[in-house]
Amino acid sequence: LYPDGSVGTCTVCHTRHKFSVAEARKPEACASCHLGPDHPDIEIYLESKHGQIFLTDGEDWEWESAPGTWQPGDYRAPTCAVCHMSGIGELETTHNVNDRLKWDLMHKKSVIRSGARGDGVKGDKLMRKVCINCHGDSHIDNTRQTLDSAVALYNTYWAEAVKMKKVLAEKGLLKKDPWKDGYQELMYYLWHHTGRRARQGSAMNGPDYAHWHGFFQMFQVMKDMQDIYNWRIKNNKIEDLSTVMSSGPL
Repeated sequence: LYPDGSVGTCTVCHTRHKFSVAEARKPEACASCHLGPDHPDIEIYLESKHGQIFLTDGEDWEWESAPGTWQPGDYRAPTCAVCHMSGIGELETTHNVNDRLKWDLMHKKSVIRSGARGDGVKGDKLMRKVCINCHGDSHIDNTRQTLDSAVALYNTYWAEAVKMKKVLAEKGLLKKDPWKDGYQELMYYLWHHTGRRARQGSAMNGPDYAHWHGFFQMFQVMKDMQDIYNWRIKNNKIEDLSTVMSSGPL
């Protein structure tokens, strides 16, 4: 949503001069924004089984079908557009990429989407209607439960981080500038980088991003946050980083 009230920019996905539906359906259309350490969606997709199939034989798929007629058979595995935007089965084409989402996976705490962020209960039902075109109910249930479990685990980490921060704040053991405060900086990294990778990797079936780049690194970050917390509580002061760096781990 732009300041003048307009919504979206067509040329982000359908680039100028050609305005190709085929171009917008390919994962590369999403990759210019949805990449990098904080939300590596294109990397997660390419690691997933869907992405592996796309990389193997995607050049042979039918990309030019009219909107609403582009169905499994034209492609052997979904791209970003198939799951989030395309008409498939009984679903109509949409340009609102929130429509088929259940969880908010981007912010500090994951909650089922509501209000301006969409209707997560409805979104879950719509995404299941995408999956049913290629998968059975048991597979879909298992996949959705994996995401729900990952969200619950992430929220447990975040709740612990918030609890420790509250205690530090009450004792005056946080710096006013969070970017000069080791605890607060790590807390940001916990949700904005490792936590997003864990949640989005689970949502898109990217196991390396869900685990090694996600929950494993969340575990490491939490251990460092606990060390900082325990040192400050024990000594009732904020550590001098120059002293800490020269003396080793907290």
